[in-house]
Order: sequence, then C-alpha cells, then structure tokens
Amino acid sequence: MKNKFELISRYLYRTLVKMFTPKMAKEFQYLLEDLKENEESLGRKIDQAHASLTDTSRLIEKLESELNLKIDKVTQLKVEYKRYSVLANLEEDKARALLTQLDLSLNKGKTSERVIAFFINLIAGVLIFIAGVWLSPHVTAFFHGVSGT
Repeated sequence: MKNKFELISRYLYRTLVKMFTPKMAKEFQYLLEDLKENEESLGRKIDQAHASLTDTSRLIEKLESELNLKIDKVTQLKVEYKRYSVLANLEEDKARALLTQLDLSLNKGKTSERVIAFFINLIAGVLIFIAGVWLSPHVTAFFHGVSGT
C-alpha cells in the first residue's frame, strides 16, 4: 500500500511540476508529504489502539475468569454452609437427648460409686496400718543398724 502511494505521489508530482509553476509544485509536494505523514501517523495510531484494545481484552478475560472462579467458590461455600447449618440443628437435638441420658446415668450411679470408693479406701488404709505396725520393728532395727549405734 505504501509503495503504491509513493508511486502515485511521484507520478502526480512529476505531472504537476510540468503543468504548474515551480511555486505551485512545491506547495503540492508539501501537501503530498503532509498526507503521507498523516497516513503513517494515523496507521501507527490505529496499530497502537489495536494493540491496546487487544491487551485490554486479554486483561478483562483474565479478570472475568478469576471472578467466575471466586463466584463458584462462594456458591460452594454457601451450599456447604446451608448443609452444615441443617446438620447442626439436627445434631443439636440428638446431642441434647444424649447429654440428658448421660447425665441421668451418671447421677444415678453416683451414690453407689461413692460408697464403694469409701470402703475400698477404708480397707486400703487398714491394710497399710497393719503393715506399718508389723514392719515397724524391722524398719527401726535396720535404721539403727545402719547408723552404728
């Protein structure tokens, strides 16, 4: 396209130089140069705008995909939250019933366990007392023999 434009501009310039005065031909040459520069700068601007729009489009696509991923995660979390809240309500009722039953079981056996524990401790204490009385002469003799008196 550029080559054709240059070819046409040269041809027109040569034709006009012959047809008009040198002053008019020079102005026409300036006009052709301006048109050529404007075409190049317009082409560059169009290329820059195209590149910028392409980059912006890619960036928007990336942002859109990330946003869609986050929306999907939020939707999944929402579904899980609803499921767990329903499950928590159901489990709360079951847990309350279980705790009530456990409390009744523990309180019912408390008195008998305390009585049994008291007798076990009493028997253990009596056995230790008897062992202490029976072994005390042997222990004192051992310590007197060790000290040398």
